[in-house]
Amino acid sequence: MNNYFMETHHHEWILTNKLGGYALGTGNLINQRKYHGLLISSDHNFHRTHLVAGMEEKVEWRGELIHLDSNNYNNCIYPEGFLHLVKPWLRPYPIFLYSALPHQNDILIKKEIFMDANSNTVLVKYTNLGHHKLHFEFHPKYTMINHHEINHPGSLDWETFDSKVVEDNQGVHFYTKRQSNNKELFGYILQGTILNNRYTYYNVLYPWEVMKGYSGIGEQVTLFELRFDLGIGEENYIIFSDKPIEKPSRLIDIILARYEKLPLPKDYPALPDTDDTLLDKIDFNDSILFNRDEYLKILDFALKDFISNDDIVAGYPWYGAWGRDTMLVLNAFLNSPNNLDLVEKTLNKYSNHIKDGLIPNFLPETGNEVNYDAIDATLWYIILLYKMGKKRNRITLWNEYIKISKQILTAIIENTKYPFRIREDGLIELLPEFAHSTWMDVRIDGKPITPRNGAPVEINALWYNAICCYEFMCNKYNEIASNNIKPDTNIISFKDRIYDSYQKFWLGEFLADRLIDDEPISEFRPNCILATALPYQLLTLEQMEKLYWKAFKELYTYYGLRTLSPTNIKFRKKYYGNQRERDFAFHNGSVWAWLLGAFCSLYVKTYKGRKTNTEIAEELTKYVGNFRNSFMRGHIASVAEIWDGDAPHFPKGAPAMACSVAALYNIETYIVALEENRI
Repeated sequence: MNNYFMETHHHEWILTNKLGGYALGTGNLINQRKYHGLLISSDHNFHRTHLVAGMEEKVEWRGELIHLDSNNYNNCIYPEGFLHLVKPWLRPYPIFLYSALPHQNDILIKKEIFMDANSNTVLVKYTNLGHHKLHFEFHPKYTMINHHEINHPGSLDWETFDSKVVEDNQGVHFYTKRQSNNKELFGYILQGTILNNRYTYYNVLYPWEVMKGYSGIGEQVTLFELRFDLGIGEENYIIFSDKPIEKPSRLIDIILARYEKLPLPKDYPALPDTDDTLLDKIDFNDSILFNRDEYLKILDFALKDFISNDDIVAGYPWYGAWGRDTMLVLNAFLNSPNNLDLVEKTLNKYSNHIKDGLIPNFLPETGNEVNYDAIDATLWYIILLYKMGKKRNRITLWNEYIKISKQILTAIIENTKYPFRIREDGLIELLPEFAHSTWMDVRIDGKPITPRNGAPVEINALWYNAICCYEFMCNKYNEIASNNIKPDTNIISFKDRIYDSYQKFWLGEFLADRLIDDEPISEFRPNCILATALPYQLLTLEQMEKLYWKAFKELYTYYGLRTLSPTNIKFRKKYYGNQRERDFAFHNGSVWAWLLGAFCSLYVKTYKGRKTNTEIAEELTKYVGNFRNSFMRGHIASVAEIWDGDAPHFPKGAPAMACSVAALYNIETYIVALEENRI
């Protein structure tokens, strides 16, 4: 059991809705982050409120009491519900099987957690799979505070919470309002009784916050005691929501229907134990729980976790919608069935916020101050218009996208508002005050940790591609329309200049990360790999092959690419410590999973036509094998943001990152296309 405890300790499950709300926790249901909890609600501005941390769960049979829950405290974990955990499953939704000690078929309890797609509502389902009738007693643990905060010791007075219980013919409803911030929480239990029972959980510890140098001790309050009995094979439901729960039985059906077409793990305990063999059917040998087709369905669902408010949440739990990340992830949705409408709608949304040639990195409704500090986001945006136009191939859409692209490119050329300029050689140069406007954007005390001032390698590849995409759109429109649109000659005139100037980046084996004047900065970073993962190439086949092999030797890991070669003196091998220490490592060695997409793209462009589809598919499979096996064995529910730069590579940052999942999805769908000879 200790080994299994350690195995589940670091793995996190996640549920999301289309509002930016979520539920998040570890495989053993011990809250390690302040963000862990059963229900964290969100409004359309991505203002999130941590409402329910979990529940104190007691199960009684013939006087024997079993605790299913666990809490971290300064000197212990209490109660030890994790010892009763037979096995957790993270996908397609979190599932937990509990038993008495020692684990036995007599007492078996299945707990499942679901989330509604269109409201901040979580459903918890309990099923008695054992041989005896059981009595359940629960105490929901409320927080009702901004999800970035905790209720510090002494700050929670349960006298300031209003609560009431209402019983009707549909079940029992319970309601809470926190007077200090007017946050409301609505609860429902399908069958059972509810008593008012108030007390506080003091000094609850969130160790992962403490490890980062943040406050990590908080309080939770319970206001109700929920009681019910379950006979053999019987089930019951508890609902938590930030809105009144109307027609709860209908809501339960809607929530369950969201997941019913998703594959279940091969050892999922569906039915009560009738022949004293249920535990024998549970896989404890780390076998494959999902076949490959099932895994691809799970991965598609994991990608859709990030759809929110007609945009893309960059990552959970602390990110909102970011322009750059949205563009990167929309690229994957172009390959996901039945999602073209989402892509088109989101692109139209950003077109309404273009200002002086740039799209925002934060929209006004993301809960952040709107800013335009991401020049690459705009260039990715034009490439997305080009790809979306090819998918739809409609005259009206081409016409619209051509106008938007011309507006943006003209504004970039004529720019006087933002701190960048077009050099005489056609390259975009970022001034020092705009050195944070690429994806390597972390700043400390207002200064970028990895400054990208000068002419960054991937920005200028994007710049070249944006112009080429604009020219393609004009030509494509002219093919299918009766009237012609001539590409703006001033814009097109930059294409050859950029192409010729780009060779200034080449250093024999790789591309310089940026140019200061014409002096190459010879840091080997994955930005030069990003520069190759675009529709229009600036390198020869020989150059790409050299670049691929150098990246394979110095940047590639099983989890993605390092942000800096280990041979560089600035390399940070571990993402660890306080905020400042972590920020220094963020783009100076930490491994990013989303970069795996560009790396695989470089491999394909290098060897397409020189190797068979089967050979390329087999090689790409090696690059995604770690993630694929982790999903298929049930080890992970999503793909994290970053990993340590040196082995052992531990996942760090956000546990669910949209661009990470999108990169994996793109590679996997490409592998399938290769295997089916559709490419």
